[in-house]
Amino acid sequence: MKKIYKLLMLISITMLMSFTSSNKDCGILKGNVFTYKNSKKNVVVVFSENKYIEYHNDQEHFIKSDIEWVNDCEYYLTIKESTLPNFPFKMGTKMHIKVNRVRGKKVYYKATLGGKSWEGRLTKTKREKFNL
Repeated sequence: MKKIYKLLMLISITMLMSFTSSNKDCGILKGNVFTYKNSKKNVVVVFSENKYIEYHNDQEHFIKSDIEWVNDCEYYLTIKESTLPNFPFKMGTKMHIKVNRVRGKKVYYKATLGGKSWEGRLTKTKREKFNL
């Protein structure tokens, strides 16, 4: 009888773990608009299926990139065009981004570029002003 209880407990724990949320609903990225802070200023980020645009300095400057999705929680950005003054990266530079977690409207990620990595946070915002 003890074996049956142990087996039932193991099955219950396994089922419970399979229903637990992973906090990684990365589908939130595609087709939406986000913001992040850079030097105390908001940067607007627009995601589409295969394009990524950052708007800096109240939309005066931009960085446009192509997105190569590995999966919903991981992608590469290849920089295609920038009007941002003193932009330190060459066109064609590739950045790797992996989402660590999604909590409500916030997306936490780790980005890697040129051997350097950093963590950041995007916050979902209204998309009415931007064409996707």
